[in-house]
Amino acid sequence: MGKSSTKKLKRRHHTVPRLLLRRFADGEQIMRVPLDGGERRSVGIADVTVHRNFYSMVDKNGQLDDTAEDLLAELEGKAAKVIREVVNGVWPLPITERAVLAEWIAAQHARIPAARKANNEIADHLGKVVIAMGGKPEIRRRLEEDAQEPVSDEKVEALWRELTDFDGYYAEMSVNDHMAAMGQSMKTAYEVFMARSWGLIKFNRRTLLVPDHPVTLVRGEEIPSFRGIGNAAAILVPIDRRAAIMMASPGHDDFFVRTHTKLAKELNQRFADNARKELFHHPDDNPLEGVELPPTRDREMQISRPPEGYLMPDGPSDAFKSAMSDGSEPPPDAKAPRMAG
Repeated sequence: MGKSSTKKLKRRHHTVPRLLLRRFADGEQIMRVPLDGGERRSVGIADVTVHRNFYSMVDKNGQLDDTAEDLLAELEGKAAKVIREVVNGVWPLPITERAVLAEWIAAQHARIPAARKANNEIADHLGKVVIAMGGKPEIRRRLEEDAQEPVSDEKVEALWRELTDFDGYYAEMSVNDHMAAMGQSMKTAYEVFMARSWGLIKFNRRTLLVPDHPVTLVRGEEIPSFRGIGNAAAILVPIDRRAAIMMASPGHDDFFVRTHTKLAKELNQRFADNARKELFHHPDDNPLEGVELPPTRDREMQISRPPEGYLMPDGPSDAFKSAMSDGSEPPPDAKAPRMAG
């Protein structure tokens, strides 16, 4: 990292790339549909899905570094060429172009605000569970590590009350940690995407919408425990107002998907359901016909048990410690939280 101080930093980062928004726009204008009941209106693509410094890391000198934004822009330039080829009739894709598009879709899967929010929710929850289960003995131990004199019971009690006021604070990962997680997520997603069979869905008359979180996972009815891209029944990605890619199970040649009106409606409903705050479409299109808009989504994780359910003021019991040391099942009241996306 580290850039010349004379180079102006990119501060306004699109979480849905402009190359994709343009495929659904009339020039530079696109129809924005907010999920909170706000006005549907035509807006400039330069001003939607923009987050300030979203991909800016902090270098060793404490300065913002937008190298990641530059790398994403470079990838988008390569992907734009491949998407044009697909829309113009190239299918199946040669392996090199397929790899470019897989990497771009992997980036789109990892770069969205929902991924960052999910990481924060997990970090916040697990951090609070550790505090709850460690109890006052763990707080005392940590205080004594840096203390020059004995730590009073009053100080331990005060910090315990503060840290177990779980609604009073929210812990977040640093942007650098998020970007590291994003890189790993991209690598995993790319491998999954390349292993799958790809189908091209291309409409002549019907049109599609694009949500603020474009990579949509389809859960199979036979899957008891849904874990994301690894066991999704299908992965859907709109790449143009009349085209989308479906990633199906591995082991088959890439294929064309037979299109019809019902399929267009089903896709648009799935894309709408994957939106968090807003979705977009071409100003001349009406892909929302027959689509039920979901409410805005405020959380990414479903947590079965709040941190308060793990409170152990006096620290872990002997039974818990024994269970942890010998690898056996912990007592029912001490099991780790279950989370589902």
